[in-house]
Amino acid sequence: MGGSVEYVFVRFDPNDQRQVMANGSPIGVTGVGLTLESDFYIITLSGDNYTPPQWSGPISGTSPHSPLNIAFTRV
Repeated sequence: MGGSVEYVFVRFDPNDQRQVMANGSPIGVTGVGLTLESDFYIITLSGDNYTPPQWSGPISGTSPHSPLNIAFTRV
């Protein structure tokens, strides 16, 4: 821990807000700006019927005005 603060925005159906999970732990909900420490993450949503099944990769170099945008869609 102790990495820099990173900013993430996870998109999903605006009529179906989902819990966002980072490495299996809840970090917030879709459609809201989220913060994490700089690291490698596996991002998933609660529930099912969405694609892709997960997003994974390093999160670094973001800012409040330029967050990492991750999009999931309903299937």
